[in-house]
Amino acid sequence: MALWGNNDAVGSGGTVSLNYSTLVVTGTGTTFGQTGAAQEGDVIRFGIRGGGGTYFGDAVIVGIASTTQLTIGSTAGLSGAAINAAEFKVSQLPKYTVLDSHYTEAIVTGK
Repeated sequence: MALWGNNDAVGSGGTVSLNYSTLVVTGTGTTFGQTGAAQEGDVIRFGIRGGGGTYFGDAVIVGIASTTQLTIGSTAGLSGAAINAAEFKVSQLPKYTVLDSHYTEAIVTGK
């Protein structure tokens, strides 16, 4: 049973890089838009939360151009640090969690 939505862990192999100016995410070894993979409306989490990994933040996917390229709606939920060849996860989290401070890295690491 999913904790947040229909699916907490949508297929998310490979790594991603983000162009902050264009909001375009480019993946390597990704399968965006394929069955069981990232779709429009899903939430993409850049980096790893907790466990010593680097966490950059979350964003909502607003468009899929190909299996290796998608567009996010905003960088407001991201740290501003360069995202290059980063691990990522995709889920169907409710969109309000992207900017809700209850779901930020600070809360996770404070546990």
